[in-house]
Amino acid sequence: MTAVKKLARPEAYLETGSVERVGATLLVRLASSSCEARRAKSCLVAPEAGDKVLCAIEPEGVYVLAVLDGRDGAPTKLATDGDLEVQARGGRIAVCASERVDIVGAREVAITGAEVHVRAKKGAIAIDELGFFGRLVQAEVTKIALVAQEADTILTRLTHRAKRVFRFVEEIDQTRAGTVDLRAQDLIGIRGENAIISARVLAKVDGEQIHLG
Repeated sequence: MTAVKKLARPEAYLETGSVERVGATLLVRLASSSCEARRAKSCLVAPEAGDKVLCAIEPEGVYVLAVLDGRDGAPTKLATDGDLEVQARGGRIAVCASERVDIVGAREVAITGAEVHVRAKKGAIAIDELGFFGRLVQAEVTKIALVAQEADTILTRLTHRAKRVFRFVEEIDQTRAGTVDLRAQDLIGIRGENAIISARVLAKVDGEQIHLG
């Protein structure tokens, strides 16, 4: 392999070559020899073996400036050593794909904005642990189906408004409250194999007609 300092021209010039090996450095086959090369900072596309590249040859070294052509069907990968920041001052950034967009972070993925909008026909979220902190939640849905082993809710106030409510409890349904007030416009029915009504001070039954037995 010919070293860079042995190249014929002492001044800097451009030349196309072919990538023979990818590693910490790139092995690029030029017209006269193969030499070690580094990817220029402006070359965001990661070269692969067999790619045709444009190189800047200098006495100090060889830099791959751009990937000109690659294998048919091979994905184009943008890669940097270190952090990568994409910024649009005074404009917008759009990431579009005809099939799928994946955002993957080995440790964390953070989204920050004054407003966040997500629109899709279908959605699925799989999270082992979820923490939500907010001031207001408003939801309008046609149907909700929830399956859980346990549900604990701590509220200062809870108001339900519904046309019909059905509750099915297989084992225990227990209510503990300072005051319980049950009111019905037409009928309240309490049925059970056994019924116990107990009061420590006063038990009162009031009505125009009272039937016992």
